[in-house]
Amino acid sequence: MEPGRRRTAWLVATVVAVLVFLFVGAGTTYSLLDPAYVFEEGELPTEAAILTGSLALTVFGAYRLGIPDRRLRAELPGYGAWLPARDATNGEGRIDLDAQTAGLRRIARRAAALALVWTAVFAGGLAGIIAADHASAALLVTGVRVEGVVLSVHEPTRGPSSFWVRYHSPGQSWTEEIARDSARSYRAGDAVTVVYDPDDPRHVRTTEEPNENRILVGFSVLPLVAGVAGLPFAAKAAMGWRRRARAVARTGWRIAAVTVVPGFLARGHTAEVLVRYRDGSELVLRTTMSGHGTGFLAGEENRRAWIGGWGRRMVVLFPYGPRKPRPHAVPGSAEGPRVTRSRR
Repeated sequence: MEPGRRRTAWLVATVVAVLVFLFVGAGTTYSLLDPAYVFEEGELPTEAAILTGSLALTVFGAYRLGIPDRRLRAELPGYGAWLPARDATNGEGRIDLDAQTAGLRRIARRAAALALVWTAVFAGGLAGIIAADHASAALLVTGVRVEGVVLSVHEPTRGPSSFWVRYHSPGQSWTEEIARDSARSYRAGDAVTVVYDPDDPRHVRTTEEPNENRILVGFSVLPLVAGVAGLPFAAKAAMGWRRRARAVARTGWRIAAVTVVPGFLARGHTAEVLVRYRDGSELVLRTTMSGHGTGFLAGEENRRAWIGGWGRRMVVLFPYGPRKPRPHAVPGSAEGPRVTRSRR
């Protein structure tokens, strides 16, 4: 497996482990705090094993993801492999480079705040799913059990199937729809054990079908899926900007002429930035997927820019951004150390 794909695989595995830990951990915590919840045989040890395994995979994945950077610094100590010596005319009075270095820290903080927003979205969806699950489980423990009869069965070509059941509470007859989640099949006339809330007889389930609140579940699934999709990218961006801000604070900036070569995201390729420093050395950077892109300069050659950072933690600073007069920072990763072309 290629190094880039191997790193992506470890990143995905680590993110999945984090999400599993959050999902199972939240559910277990909710169960432990709910006095009406009764653990099934072997449920708590299984959840403990999942939590331990997912936490171990998270720690190991984080360690594996840091190996390339540690190896690179060991093989190429210092920053000369990516940046030339400082130039006295580096800034030429055009940009306050110290302010731009501080600006990277602000970008990192905004990325971290966005990651927290995605975490809250995920947590909100997760809380709704867990609440619906535990409300159904609590009803099974505290509800009133009566005999019911299936009136009709609804089996659409798409979506979940359900059936209508009739049951009785003292002095009244009720008819409610029950969502089918188990493998059992139903026919009109089948007898089922109905469990209803004595304070709200329309809050109902059977001993086999949890019949969770579909409105609550429906409104919870969307933020849960959105959080699962968005959180990994937001977390990666937050960590990336934090590392790049720290790297640039150490190395400072070097002026260069750059050419942006457009990428093809459909093929998994981001844009390249071809860097030529004033001492004649060259460096190739691969941009990272980010809201700070290079599309506004795609195809332009020898644009003035400043380069900072090292290895996989580099930043290209353009004197202006898309539709903005202010400087524009683009995250990048070096394809290799800089090289000096022989002159004929």
